[in-house]
Amino acid sequence: MSKARSLGWMPGAALPVVAAMSVAAAMSAAAMPARAGDLSGLVVGDFAYTRVPQVKPQALPNIDTDQYTFKVKGLYTFDDPGFGVQLEGQDNFYFGKKFELAHLWSAGGSIFFRDNKGTIGASFSYASVDAPAPPLFAGKDSVESYGAFGEYYVLKSLTLQAKVGGTTGAVGEASVYGGVGLVWYDSPDFAVHTELNFTSYTSANNWTNVKAWGEYLPFNSIPVSLYMGYDFVNISGLGYTRMSTFLGGLKFHFGEGYTLRDYQRTGPLEWTANSEPGANLKF
Repeated sequence: MSKARSLGWMPGAALPVVAAMSVAAAMSAAAMPARAGDLSGLVVGDFAYTRVPQVKPQALPNIDTDQYTFKVKGLYTFDDPGFGVQLEGQDNFYFGKKFELAHLWSAGGSIFFRDNKGTIGASFSYASVDAPAPPLFAGKDSVESYGAFGEYYVLKSLTLQAKVGGTTGAVGEASVYGGVGLVWYDSPDFAVHTELNFTSYTSANNWTNVKAWGEYLPFNSIPVSLYMGYDFVNISGLGYTRMSTFLGGLKFHFGEGYTLRDYQRTGPLEWTANSEPGANLKF
């Protein structure tokens, strides 16, 4: 009797073992982070309602805005750890006046270096509006944004973020800005985001923005996460002093990943150096 047969091994008995190993390997591959030469993507659809209350003594009217935003991001990872390049674009359907639609669209990209400790890089973008979008844009205009950003993965459950940059164009003609953020993972599939942004425009308008939202990936087999949050901005100038925004949406993740933390730390960048002065606006 052969040694194999003495151990109880039969050719047919190997099939269930091989099948089980194949399933385990497939599940492990799906959970792997982005690798060299990988393409990954992110598609976002969200809605935001902004309330801009009347301010005295100017006696300006209240403004209620609705924003419907569609975003697409594509990332190519050259090496892991190593460099990556990301391109992105968005179209924001902005109703600043009832039944009057303005399109705020933007396109840009980032180049960065990322490893298991964090990410550092630079971003640029071009944004344009095709119609008046009160209280922000009096008419057709454009904004160019550029800056540097970084993320530090302090713990498996904690990410720290920072960015600095500037804009040229509308909303005060030009600006400098900075922001800091924090992401806490209560579990690999539930994250709480908070951030603080300050933007100073040459027209003497300063925007101070505080934003927080929660995000949840209900099923690891379905790469769709849901989020809801609140955005508050205090403004000096423009005749208005504050805006409150309630927002929510869906994110469709494409590429390697298994948990929400995997997607956010190895997939397309969600924290870049693009300008985000407040009220769910991104330039």
